[in-house]
Amino acid sequence: MSLLRTVIVIAVLATAACYSDSIVGPGDLQRFAQAKAKWDARPFADYSFEIRTFCFCPPEVNQWTRVTVRGGVVTDARAVDTDTPFPMTSSWLWQPIDGLFDGLHNHMTTPAAQSPYQSITVQYDEQLGYPTSIVYREKPNVADAGSEITVRNVVPLNVIPQ
Repeated sequence: MSLLRTVIVIAVLATAACYSDSIVGPGDLQRFAQAKAKWDARPFADYSFEIRTFCFCPPEVNQWTRVTVRGGVVTDARAVDTDTPFPMTSSWLWQPIDGLFDGLHNHMTTPAAQSPYQSITVQYDEQLGYPTSIVYREKPNVADAGSEITVRNVVPLNVIPQ
């Protein structure tokens, strides 16, 4: 194979890798499905959790917030640090953990050419399956699309013994 032909083949393969159909691999989708199944099988419906999102967002989102979910709906959101310069004025900025899964699924299955993200990295809780860390890295030509979401301290509310 000539040098020119080798260079062309490498360039085509590199370009195809940059524009593949997905920004995540099959293993990532499999881990997502396993984690979602764990979350769906949890022994409680209502819960609270703490979340912090680093993004180009309203400043109250960038602080640790305790979110309460009842009946699949966010009913309360309060700053973990009571001495915060950014008081909570509404709970509409937060979503239940099911919403985090929905967003992840949508972004993980969006074709790479249509996604603002270069990569998505997720870590899941081993016991309950909820995402403990989601890192959305935007493409170099996209401004302010990236974010880092951290979830911790999921606590069931009103658990009824079986």
